[in-house]
Amino acid sequence: MKTNIKVFTSIIFFFGISLLLTMTFYFIQAKGNIEKVPSILGFRALTVLSNSMQPIFSAGDIILIKNNQEPKVNDIITYKHPDGILVSHRVIQIVKKNGKNLYKTKGDNNNVDDHILIPGKDILGIEKMIIPKAGFAAKFVSSPIGISIFVIFPILALLVILIFEKLDLIPKGQ
Repeated sequence: MKTNIKVFTSIIFFFGISLLLTMTFYFIQAKGNIEKVPSILGFRALTVLSNSMQPIFSAGDIILIKNNQEPKVNDIITYKHPDGILVSHRVIQIVKKNGKNLYKTKGDNNNVDDHILIPGKDILGIEKMIIPKAGFAAKFVSSPIGISIFVIFPILALLVILIFEKLDLIPKGQ
């Protein structure tokens, strides 16, 4: 029975470490580049940097966007602004021009609209879910201190335990 529990906890531990390493790798790779943000089942997680959409979401929240969908009026979309930044604002109007849809947007907390029409090719996705304050945790985990605490120290602890077991300084399987 103890052996089964030990095997199970070892599997969970290695799975957890692998997951943390993978997430850290993606956070570091994707920093500032939306094309490198992994899409899982068509969803991408983005950290909100401003309060232009309060009270719906605030700086530090994470929004999950779903790509490959046609936005409608009142949908919150994330798009690439001509200045190269990502913006998540509400569609307030859809304008047909040369047979293509262009989208006028506005932040819920802003007094004026965005003054540009967004072509469909610049839309990265539609907001589907909000995870309040999770962006702060993601930022911490991807920082040097977070990587040390959640990745490097657990790996070092595991290596020390394995070395001590091999040298018979601590009994195996207890």
